[in-house]
Amino acid sequence: MAIIGLLVLALGNFFYERQGLVQHKSFLLIMIAPLLIYLLGLLNTQNLDSGFSFVTRNLSFIAFPIIFIGVGNLVQKSFVLKAYVILVVIIDLYLAYLFVYYFNFGERFYMIIQHEIYHSTYLGMFNLFAFWISVLAFRKHQTKRNAAIAIFFIICAIITASRIVFLLSFVSLIISIAFLIQSRTKRLFLVLATVAITLSTLFYAPGLKQKFKQLVEISKIGFDQNNYESISSRFGKLEASANIIKKNPVFGTGTGDLTDELVLEYKRMNFTMGYKYKYNPHNQILSNLARNGFVGGGLCLISIFIWPAYMSTIKKNVLLLAFIGVLFGVGLTESILDVHKGITFYTFFNSLLMYNLIIQSKTGKRL
Repeated sequence: MAIIGLLVLALGNFFYERQGLVQHKSFLLIMIAPLLIYLLGLLNTQNLDSGFSFVTRNLSFIAFPIIFIGVGNLVQKSFVLKAYVILVVIIDLYLAYLFVYYFNFGERFYMIIQHEIYHSTYLGMFNLFAFWISVLAFRKHQTKRNAAIAIFFIICAIITASRIVFLLSFVSLIISIAFLIQSRTKRLFLVLATVAITLSTLFYAPGLKQKFKQLVEISKIGFDQNNYESISSRFGKLEASANIIKKNPVFGTGTGDLTDELVLEYKRMNFTMGYKYKYNPHNQILSNLARNGFVGGGLCLISIFIWPAYMSTIKKNVLLLAFIGVLFGVGLTESILDVHKGITFYTFFNSLLMYNLIIQSKTGKRL
């Protein structure tokens, strides 16, 4: 309801000023490109119910850009980021409590997280973004409080026991050390300490130890229908998605037919869990390419990842680049923009940061 209210307010502001959309038409077009492609993909869809459901789920791609164009001058980016950090801290305090209380639960602690709080990978992603907000706040203000908060977020990201989040946490730590520390000696010491702590965590944290142990126990590279461990299951999702792309390389399956095609492919592969639970590709790149082909899916990926990364690089906006980097990394193992929690997180913060970047370029002012 809050989103609808803000959208109505933004549209009312457009009607009153009669120029907001015109001034930012290029920004708006790039931001809503995925939604436009999903709409065009309905022309190539047999399962229209699924297609319309998917399009409806992705309306945030147009809602948040319009909201920020319409009432973005009333939004303080720093206030929004602080509010986000406080919210994640509150959630993480409960996460820390669960970790201590259920420590002996060991290897399947991530299941406790998903039952009590949220999907562990997404919670880890939220923590990584909060970590980068805190790192940049420390760089600006040089306060121990910001440094402590950043360390707290990276620890909580690791606690979620997600493989990809653990790897991204390690990469984030190394980059932040190189980014913040000028002394070569201190930088080398901190990098070595980070590597040592990372390896120790892998060996002694039960949840992570179990997750990474699956990697060394792989009997073959690829899907094994006799093995339903997490790694084999992921190979099955990737293999099915790749096969669908081979069959529909140009325009994809259509916006609403991807799940149906995946189920058929899972049945062909004898991947029982796959067609029973209708797994998505668990890879955002494959998801876009399978759904809308190299034409539409490629344009989606440019709008979602490449354009913001390019803009953040030429404008030297570290937070936007870190945000896209984290989303891209997580998107290698999750179809983050196929589900509400990923779509809302991406569209809100990408719209906020990109709009702020555009306004700063035009006026020299930060919101």
